[in-house]
Amino acid sequence: MGRWPRRGGAGVDVPRLLARATTLMSRFLASTRIFRSRAAAHSPSPNNSNMKFSTVAVALSTLSSTQGFSPVAPNRGRSMAQRGVVNVEPSSTELNLFGSKRLFNSPAKVDGDITEKEVKALFELWNQALATGDSRIVASRYTKSPVLLPTVSDVPRTDFASVKDYFDSFLLKQPQGKIIESHVNIGEGWASDVGIYEFTMGATGDKVKGRYSYNYVKEDGIWKIQHHHSSVMPEEIAMGKPITDDEVRGLFSLWNNALATLDPKQVANRYAKTGVLLPTVSDTPRADYGAIEDYFVNFLKLKPQGEILESYVTVGHNWCQDVGIYEFAMGATGKKVKGRYSFIYVYEDGEWKIQHHHSSIMPEGIVTAEPITEKEVRGLFNLWNDALATLDPKKVADRYSKEGVLLPTVSDIPRTDYPGIEDYFTNFLKLKPQGEIESGNIIVGTNWAQDAGIYEFTMGATGAKVKGRYTFVYVFEDGEWKISQHHSSVMPEASKPKEISEEEVKNLFQLWNSALATEDPDAVAKRYASKAVLLPTVSDVPRTDYALIKDYFVGFLKKKPQGEILESNVTIGHNWCQDAGIYEFTMGATGDKVKGRYSFVYVYEDGEWKISHHHSSVMPEAFLGPAPKPAVDAKETVSA
Repeated sequence: MGRWPRRGGAGVDVPRLLARATTLMSRFLASTRIFRSRAAAHSPSPNNSNMKFSTVAVALSTLSSTQGFSPVAPNRGRSMAQRGVVNVEPSSTELNLFGSKRLFNSPAKVDGDITEKEVKALFELWNQALATGDSRIVASRYTKSPVLLPTVSDVPRTDFASVKDYFDSFLLKQPQGKIIESHVNIGEGWASDVGIYEFTMGATGDKVKGRYSYNYVKEDGIWKIQHHHSSVMPEEIAMGKPITDDEVRGLFSLWNNALATLDPKQVANRYAKTGVLLPTVSDTPRADYGAIEDYFVNFLKLKPQGEILESYVTVGHNWCQDVGIYEFAMGATGKKVKGRYSFIYVYEDGEWKIQHHHSSIMPEGIVTAEPITEKEVRGLFNLWNDALATLDPKKVADRYSKEGVLLPTVSDIPRTDYPGIEDYFTNFLKLKPQGEIESGNIIVGTNWAQDAGIYEFTMGATGAKVKGRYTFVYVFEDGEWKISQHHSSVMPEASKPKEISEEEVKNLFQLWNSALATEDPDAVAKRYASKAVLLPTVSDVPRTDYALIKDYFVGFLKKKPQGEILESNVTIGHNWCQDAGIYEFTMGATGDKVKGRYSFVYVYEDGEWKISHHHSSVMPEAFLGPAPKPAVDAKETVSA
């Protein structure tokens, strides 16, 4: 190593200078998190640590660009060798968080441009960017036109602003990652690293494992992230958080212990972020932290302590339920109060919390039942049917209770008040319906009764007969039995899916292809469903309505395309089907042949099969180079 001259003639010891700069940078990065946490602890402003860090960052950036760290232009007439100066090539793995140097800034080559070790090191650059807590620095690790598919957001991030926006929130958790398993591939001008990594969240101490895919490309001489796909471990999602019946019952003790603190905040902390409390002695549902805390401010004045007398546990996927009867001893009064409870727990932020808590007094102790027989319950249907016969929607609506709910047969809208119920029957009565119960099951409770089964209507206006399922829940209100809840639905087996064979699915392509042959963009656009989405081969713009789809084919049809399916894979579902594979187009206008990949998803709409989703893309290996082919068993090859 030689010395680079300064303007004054004195040289700088390059090896010592670089070693010193590397040591300072390493110490700086290692102390970043400690510095920021102390600043946050001693400063009322959360921005102070970021401001100080940014100041240091800018200082380092400026320092690295001064002439004391780079050679000046050589004097004319003297070679570098004559002056005893050795040309030092910059390292291919320099860290550039602040943009003052270029990462992997040696000239690009066709092969051997980056090693496997250097590819893995790119993760550490991204991880160190996370450690800065600055979303701008993290976003700068991505290319100008990146694709980030984040772990905890459904929204793809495809530019600097949206990538930064994602990390604005994610960095609040103070994440630091490490790679557990890595698989590297290197191509011409690109490299990929896929595997499993684990994050430690400095803000909470939680550890989160996930799967990752990084695709790197060289942009402006720097290796950057072109595509980053991060996802949760799928088997952990499928299995759910395990919990036993006894552990579910033990969750009540955590809540009961919170009651013993007499601190309403401690009790409210036992509920989930979107928890709902239906309290024993308040008509108001409590659906947020403040409202739940407010309820316990008064309830805890009784100094309650609970005991479960009867419990029934159900365990689901990341949720569980405990329902039964509990009894409270009120320390302030000595009274004992028995009630019914429902706790539904969900696993949230690393612990089980109460998502729903419904507590009610023992109903038989306070209610005097209005007697009614099963025969009389069945007779209540006749009162409703007689109201239909008047063809007066007000008469029908009068049969419902003050807070009655109607879920009608032929309307998606729940009717929850008198005007809504009356409005539904204004149209329904035009059919002059009369009903008859074919079969039903009756339950009689305390001041309520239920009749559920199957009924059939004869429509006097058309003569048509319509069968359906019904549920009537009656309550005793203002001295008479009224309908509190009425749910009517079609017979589900009558709405069987539209049958279609695999061959018929493949033939749907010919309908679309024939529309292409007309060279009429309207004819092609009409092959798509009302809410179709087209992702075309040669346009970045998703086409999501009739006009946009037609607009695409205005240009495409000028090539006079005709397609042929080369490879097809068909899936058939309930009133939908899918055909995906490879097709080839012959362009009549030029004679060119173009091969591509396709996905058609069809739905049965307005009496015919239409395209709900069409995704067409070029053959990727033509642009990205050949990919490894799947291994084929020797026996399979012979049998083929």
